[in-house]
Amino acid sequence: MDIAALCGSLRPGSYNQALLETAIVRGERFGLHIVQVSIEGFPAFSQELESNLPAPVVAAKELVSSADCVMLVTPEYNHGVPGVLKNAVDWLSRPFGDLTLRHRPMALMGASTGYAGSLRAQLAWRQMWYFFDAPVFSVAEMTLSFAARMVGENGLVVDPGALERLDLYLEKLAQWLEEQR
Repeated sequence: MDIAALCGSLRPGSYNQALLETAIVRGERFGLHIVQVSIEGFPAFSQELESNLPAPVVAAKELVSSADCVMLVTPEYNHGVPGVLKNAVDWLSRPFGDLTLRHRPMALMGASTGYAGSLRAQLAWRQMWYFFDAPVFSVAEMTLSFAARMVGENGLVVDPGALERLDLYLEKLAQWLEEQR
């Protein structure tokens, strides 16, 4: 199954990027082909640009449209969602009536240096996804708390317990996506 993944942190050395890269590697054993969709070149959303979508948005829409699922790898800023990821979702859903995200299954993961592991941001995303009339993966959750302790110098998650939870999450996600077909 193909998953288009968007990472909501653009920071070099991001723990969310580390979580995503680890999922990309480990997802293959569960039949998940996870491809990162770049959102770095997205300008701030403006309805004036909808008639001539920026090239990075067009490329991202193509990847998301061909995927079985979209995965948001979300940090949590101020108990909410990161602006750069919200901006990307706004672009992917426009112009009004666009089908890129409509009925598109969505999965969430996230990492933080605190104890909540992006749980509040994930809850906010679940609420927002309702607008797209799309199923949200809820069988398992993947939050990486105290991420600085979990990521190795190689830029991947190395903590055995975290890897075990990630594998369970990916396994359950693969099963859920099979049921969505």
